[in-house]
Amino acid sequence: MFKQYLKQALQMLKENRLTSVISILGTALSIAMILVVVLQFQIRLVGFRPESNRDRMLYILGIRADSQTDPNNRNSTAMSDGVVKECLYPLQTPESVTAMAKDRSIVSLPNRRLFEEYVICYTDPGFWKVFDFHFLSGKPFTEADFSSGLPRAVITNTLARKLFGSEEPVGKEIEMGYVSYAVTGVVKEPSRAAGSAYSDVWVPYTSNTNYVNNQSCGGVCGNFQAVILAHSSGDFDAIRAEIKQAVARYNAGGRDFVLGINYIFSRVDVALGSNDMNGGIQVGWLEYLTQKVPLLLFLLLVPTLNLTGVIQSSVQKRRSEMGLRKAFGATKGRLLTQVLCENLITTMIGGIIGIILSVVLLHLCKSFLLSREMVITFEMLFKPALFAAALFFTLLLNLLSAGLPAIRIAREQIVDALKDNDNS
Repeated sequence: MFKQYLKQALQMLKENRLTSVISILGTALSIAMILVVVLQFQIRLVGFRPESNRDRMLYILGIRADSQTDPNNRNSTAMSDGVVKECLYPLQTPESVTAMAKDRSIVSLPNRRLFEEYVICYTDPGFWKVFDFHFLSGKPFTEADFSSGLPRAVITNTLARKLFGSEEPVGKEIEMGYVSYAVTGVVKEPSRAAGSAYSDVWVPYTSNTNYVNNQSCGGVCGNFQAVILAHSSGDFDAIRAEIKQAVARYNAGGRDFVLGINYIFSRVDVALGSNDMNGGIQVGWLEYLTQKVPLLLFLLLVPTLNLTGVIQSSVQKRRSEMGLRKAFGATKGRLLTQVLCENLITTMIGGIIGIILSVVLLHLCKSFLLSREMVITFEMLFKPALFAAALFFTLLLNLLSAGLPAIRIAREQIVDALKDNDNS
């Protein structure tokens, strides 16, 4: 039966080419616009290298430091290395913890002064456990390098080619701020979509005195954010509880400023928009859906109304055929199924084109949808969620656009259909 519906649908595509093209293009454009919205969310949420374990990550994007002597002296900022060492590194529940501070600096060669700035990430050995970088040569700086504050650096393959003309510069030196750093490894350049992991150069923060022993806000305020990798997402509550206990112990030391870590975000929180540096914005699913659902409905319903008219016009040409089938015993359910199945072929073709078009649109419009410098990779886009979303919206569009004409056909009287009464 369904094989017959497929043959009829393909035959209709050939006979009504203009109508078929309009239907397919309308479906494709609708699906493409919806998927662009879905893809933006997917890029922020779903894991890809070097942030493959996003579903197990927690983020501390900022802290609060309140003076105990001056009620008006309240600071929302990043944390100091002292807070990291006392409150985060000793945690027992997580698999690993890392802290990072980012800046821009000119990277040169010892014997050649250059003037281009790059993103520098000052971090720790835990960084390489939290994130799964692809090392093309060499290895990360070690715990011994970090403890001793030695100037060691990991650079991207793009920067390696610019500076050394190859991706094998391990053992050579680069210069930042008139300090020479020995290159220990080269990694494949990450996409800017990997916001926490992204950089051009990674060095131990202990190699730069500006990031060590910060005394701002009584030693509470500093430059660092943190990413915590849990063994599983089920450990999130236990990790938050352990951090709360660590903060209480830290504040029991009688410091001038009270440390507060109120917001420890999961990746879902970050994807929804709860990524304010000050921890002042928390967006839940309800707020996010309130913002996005009206847009998705608009993108879905406008082409649906147009396609309904096109399909209705196409169906009118087959009224006598449908009336004849009803005369020979076809039920309303059988006719309804036939129209939906035949239209599904058109919407599926449009859906496939829509997937391709959505990726093209995302690349062409990424300067204002995402970031102009962001590199969009195959791994970021092609996830099960993309195909599930495309299939869902394609089926929904088919049901909405073909449903009303199908119901009308199923209810039509046999005599009216056979007479091909255009006024019915």
